[in-house]
Amino acid sequence: MLFNSFHFFLFAPFVIYLYFKLPKTWQKGWLLVASVYFYAVFKVPFLLLLLFSIVITYYSTLYQVRANNILIKRILLWASIIGNLSILYFFKYIDFSFSAWNTILGLDSCDPGYLAKWGIILPMGISFFTLQAISYSVDVYRGIIPIHKNLSEFSLFISFFPQLVAGPILRAKDILPQFEGWKEFQKNNFFYGMRQLSWGFFKKTILADPVANAVDLIYGNPGSYDWTMMWFAVFLHAIQLYCDFSGYSDIAIGTARILGFRIPKNFNRPFFAINLSDLWARWHISLSSWLRDYVYISLGGNRVSEVRAYFNVFITFFLSGLWHGADWAVLAWGTFHSVLIVLERFVFSFKRIKNFMDRIPQYIIWIYPFFIFNFALFFFRAKPIEGKTGIEVALFMIERAFSFEQGETLNLSIPIWVCMAFLFTVDLFQEKKEDYFEKLLNHRALTYTLCALILVICLLIYSVTTSQPFVYFQF
Repeated sequence: MLFNSFHFFLFAPFVIYLYFKLPKTWQKGWLLVASVYFYAVFKVPFLLLLLFSIVITYYSTLYQVRANNILIKRILLWASIIGNLSILYFFKYIDFSFSAWNTILGLDSCDPGYLAKWGIILPMGISFFTLQAISYSVDVYRGIIPIHKNLSEFSLFISFFPQLVAGPILRAKDILPQFEGWKEFQKNNFFYGMRQLSWGFFKKTILADPVANAVDLIYGNPGSYDWTMMWFAVFLHAIQLYCDFSGYSDIAIGTARILGFRIPKNFNRPFFAINLSDLWARWHISLSSWLRDYVYISLGGNRVSEVRAYFNVFITFFLSGLWHGADWAVLAWGTFHSVLIVLERFVFSFKRIKNFMDRIPQYIIWIYPFFIFNFALFFFRAKPIEGKTGIEVALFMIERAFSFEQGETLNLSIPIWVCMAFLFTVDLFQEKKEDYFEKLLNHRALTYTLCALILVICLLIYSVTTSQPFVYFQF
């Protein structure tokens, strides 16, 4: 089920209302049923993948704790990790593996050894719930959390519908304790939740979707547009991605909060970062922290030689790029970021350079990571068009961006520009005056009115048209 749909506007109030009317013993069961239904709306057979992830993670971890032999513990840990990664690989990367095989060996469809794509459909949320399951297995093995023996609560941890299909990626220590006990309706949770999910709907429906239409036009036929439109496209795509993904996270956090659950934030105003590493620490926080804890630290982190530490950074960000998509252009995007972050870490290790950067006004510093992020999006968004691969489209757009060639232009409507300015103003206000901003939002009459207005507008839009799917559903 899509958040940005008329279906969800009926589903969520019904689930929330009944949840608070049920007795303690039925609440978690109702949430589990609602979560299963929420996922089944996409494709019922994909429930088997969710069930597989739950079962293999729960039982391998359960027997891991009972085992007395360290070798058996490790085998069971790897059974959980490999089991989850295997379904992720098969559904997300198998066709890309075939493509890579054919490309590397220079094979076409007539050659022996050519591997044709199977056309595997990517299940919603598989990139998120598999990582969530792996983190649980590793945390139990490391002794960070105790084993959770309640299968229904563990199933709810993996399948919790607000964050099931696009995160944030939850940790067991953050959410499993919250499943204990009875939840009763609280006005403060409702107020905060409505505020958060309304802001998410504003980002997604009122900003991301209209901006996406302009981005699609330029990327779909870049040769027809003016050179300035190449830069316009990547700038708009940065706004689209931020509003789309952080919008989903806001809706997830808000919905969960109304139900009485606190989900960690997934974005922290990334476009006000002071460098590229800081930007990625603020963007998709749950994935960045997951990679830090389960990849970077597992590789040795910075407890190794300086050269090895740089290698660990590169591998971690390279895997982040690979996670974002099974595509050559996305792989190039991830490699680009990996190299730059390693280079940035090396350059900023010199005290003189760091001191120089510290003297530059912050509003100028913000330009550097934002520009790099935008430039890399030439690759991230590029899709094959007639006669060109995704990478060729990206390279063509980069060349055209510096060519000063004339062509068609397009612009957004004034209301979209106003909404975009409002978004950046709010983010800047929170960045600099967060405490004061929270006090402003405590004027509930004003906040509730704005929330109601946003939700009514979105409901009207969903009743007459279909909103674009969230971008991160394809990851």
